[in-house]
Amino acid sequence: MSAALRAALRYWWAQTLLFFGMNARALPVFREVVRESPGRAEAWNVLAFLHAQKGELSEAIPAFERALALQPADAALSFNAAFTLQRAGRHDEALALFLCAIDLDPKLDRAWYGLGLSLAHVGRYEEAVARFREAARLQPFNPHAGYHLAAALFKLGRRDEVQKEYERVKEFDPKISDLMRREFGVDES
Repeated sequence: MSAALRAALRYWWAQTLLFFGMNARALPVFREVVRESPGRAEAWNVLAFLHAQKGELSEAIPAFERALALQPADAALSFNAAFTLQRAGRHDEALALFLCAIDLDPKLDRAWYGLGLSLAHVGRYEEAVARFREAARLQPFNPHAGYHLAAALFKLGRRDEVQKEYERVKEFDPKISDLMRREFGVDES
């Protein structure tokens, strides 16, 4: 049996294990797949995801980097790598990949949201406001985008806009709007 065929069979076996929720058993199989067939981007991607899911960010990040080197035009992959970098506190690197994901798919609301989170984390609140607004425009019922938009506006001292965002979120998420009311001191009206 050829190495390519063996890697393909292992890949599908690992996918079957994932399908049945046996992630722990699938992980070493995916490691074998990328060892035998290092040009298999989808295997690197799944391997990275499995490590990220377990909180093993130091393993996930290089796997995402390998997958991205093989599939640089994959917006979801760029987002997942950026999100993992963000979780690792590597916001400058995450910013670049969130921007890449947005360039590849401008309608990827979670990339706009993630970009806003990293911008806010590094103190670039004005830029974060614009990104959270876009995330909320693309996914109007995402209360978290509204909350973080209000938080960035609050940091900038733009209380009227905080109130307006609170009113918008209150229409569909009482729990998050209550949090906004408490944290930002908005009027209940």
